[in-house]
Amino acid sequence: MSKAILITNGQHALNQTIATKLLEGGYRVMLHLETEEQSKRYIESLPAESVAQLYLSCVELANEQSYVQVVDDALLVMGSLDVIIHGNELLEEEKLLIESPDELGGAVSTVFDRIFLWNKAAVSYMMKRKSGKVLFPIVYDTLYYDQYPSSPILNHGKISLMKSLSRECSAFRIDVNVMTFGYHDADFDKAEKKEKQRMLEIYGLKPVLKPLSEMVGMLNFLIDAPSSLIGGQNIEIGIGVETNM
Repeated sequence: MSKAILITNGQHALNQTIATKLLEGGYRVMLHLETEEQSKRYIESLPAESVAQLYLSCVELANEQSYVQVVDDALLVMGSLDVIIHGNELLEEEKLLIESPDELGGAVSTVFDRIFLWNKAAVSYMMKRKSGKVLFPIVYDTLYYDQYPSSPILNHGKISLMKSLSRECSAFRIDVNVMTFGYHDADFDKAEKKEKQRMLEIYGLKPVLKPLSEMVGMLNFLIDAPSSLIGGQNIEIGIGVETNM
């Protein structure tokens, strides 16, 4: 049977792109979104054959029990939970720092509170059965200077969290990793793409801009990797982007 995957923050386009790619790969996916309207729009964007493997949750995350409820629902409809993917929040930290500096600390703290509660609910199940994978997809924060979304505080916090969580979970055969996506084609038109390639030549000669929908397919590498072989790693996906996070 195909692996069962829970993806959080399904209201963001990046995480929907990940869900769609995994559905195309034959995985069973539960996507947690904020509203029923978001769920409806996402379903309408999918081919009929993908919907059969998709499960949606709009449970309001009001307290710790609500996170447990989503995980329990995932176990009920999918029969297991092999992977939890902490969907990217796409928090524009510099914009928040400039416009509402007093809110930045609280926004970052809220994100990590939610990650903690997701992990507490999902990893406790994985520990009992002694298998599972926890993944954090992030976007390389240096790309902020090339007008890509950037969340350096969250990125480096997630990498630190991943490393410490990996140490704690490895004994239970749970692999915890980060996958960092480098420069990519964010639906640029021809002129934008040419200008973006010029700006990105610090990374390589005539940088190849792959669609993000193609790049997120590399998550399969970690999802399908044999248990206890890859853990505590930040794997960067991007031609010419140096690994320095």
